[in-house]
Amino acid sequence: MGFKFKHFEIEQEFNAHKVGTDSMLLGAWTKGEFNRVLDIGTGTGILALMMAQTHPKANITAIEPDLPSFEEAQNNFKNSPYKDRILTINSTLQYFGSMQKFDLIISKPPYFENAFLSEDPDRNRARHTSDLPIYELYECAADLLAEKGRMYVIVPYEIETTHIERAFDNGLFVQELLHTKSPDGSFKRTILVFGDEEVDPIIKSIQIRDVNGKYTSEYVALTKEFH
Repeated sequence: MGFKFKHFEIEQEFNAHKVGTDSMLLGAWTKGEFNRVLDIGTGTGILALMMAQTHPKANITAIEPDLPSFEEAQNNFKNSPYKDRILTINSTLQYFGSMQKFDLIISKPPYFENAFLSEDPDRNRARHTSDLPIYELYECAADLLAEKGRMYVIVPYEIETTHIERAFDNGLFVQELLHTKSPDGSFKRTILVFGDEEVDPIIKSIQIRDVNGKYTSEYVALTKEFH
């Protein structure tokens, strides 16, 4: 089943990860002036399309190692108003190279470690770190990020410290943290914003749904430009 946004549509028949609030939140939260954008593990292409919409001067490179997902993302880009500004590459991050640096890197990386695998290999690749270990994510990203650039990722709250430590090992420091808060007050996800400046990070939180399961007014306001 496809997903219709205000300015583009997403087909997601072959992608293991469907459009969800994680990607919506990450794309809507990403702010700044960016000219060269790298989307790591583009999947359906949603983050690349959101960046194309909000950064009309940006050229976006979207990499995706899974061939069916890559082809579906390519088709989504081709049918969008932004097709001339998005380059799709069928590659893992580890084998991707670029002569130019990116002033924005964005990703919803795989995040399950040491967990039971399902019988679906595509779903495993999308959700488990076996193909993209956390340390390799930041090792590669540090080489691709321009000076004063920003890297945005969304990860489970329980492993935010691991991501912060691995980024620090590669000279990337937290600039901002946004925690998603459940109705019971617990945290579920963290958006981490990294850069090459060592600063005291700005820490915020947002509640996505209320006790009745409906989207909160602050989430609706944040994502209103997209759907």
